[in-house]
Amino acid sequence: MKRTICGLATGLFLGFGGGLFAQDDLMDFFDDGAEPAVVTAVFKAGRIINVQSPETSGKGEMNFIIAHRFGRISDGWYDLFGLDNAQMRMGLDYGVTDQLQVGVARSGFGKTLEASAKWRFVEQQEGGGSPVSLTGYSVLMRDGLRFPEDGIQRKGVHRMSYVHQLVVARKCSPDLSLALIPSLVHRNLVGNVEQANDVGTIGAGFRYKLNNRLSVNGEYHYLLPRPVEDNFVNSLSLGLDIETGGHVFQLHITNSRGMFERAFLAETTSSWQDGDLYFGFNINRVFQVGKRR
Repeated sequence: MKRTICGLATGLFLGFGGGLFAQDDLMDFFDDGAEPAVVTAVFKAGRIINVQSPETSGKGEMNFIIAHRFGRISDGWYDLFGLDNAQMRMGLDYGVTDQLQVGVARSGFGKTLEASAKWRFVEQQEGGGSPVSLTGYSVLMRDGLRFPEDGIQRKGVHRMSYVHQLVVARKCSPDLSLALIPSLVHRNLVGNVEQANDVGTIGAGFRYKLNNRLSVNGEYHYLLPRPVEDNFVNSLSLGLDIETGGHVFQLHITNSRGMFERAFLAETTSSWQDGDLYFGFNINRVFQVGKRR
């Protein structure tokens, strides 16, 4: 509305003052910005590297994600720089609408099952509207490892953990996108008294396009102060996205071994400073399973 008023005022001023604008030119001021356009492709895949991006699967689309995370690069030749020790995560994300996505996944790390929902409830727009997109993400995780035989009574509910996130993202230019991601992690059961059940993090991510096929991505998650000390550290990941048309390949190096939210946000133990890094990749393949629009 403000832009329309400004356009009208400018048109009247220049038209009456200089007599240079015809009626059609004046109408352009009404049309310019009257319909804000949704900004698309803020990020290329549903995850920046580990953490969620603002992107969701389109309506009727199924995104199949295969992710591998290898062992420590510092293990050297004996383990082929970590390639001998791979963990895998497989996930399916389905677009209920263009803004609402549901998903399931299974990770070998902790034998963890996931059920998630993702909703982009505000979209960035050009020519007015919101300057950022807002996306909510919630995931329920179930640890499948056998309980230790230590005499402590445990129940199935103790296997559950939850993460809730808000992804605030903006495409600043055709090449640069930024995201701010606050997260809350809750674990029904922790390993010892030195760990907190609830952990908060503040994350940041970016994407910079090198060309139409390649982009550099990165993310960092800062663990907020906890009521007790633990040995967990902040997660830092850097990677390269490669688009091939039907697939998006994501190659990365990170200090987080786990590929699901609780693991990389709240339970990272390796450090870049110590050289304890892991190489990994994500493969994203989209299938149209619903009615094509």
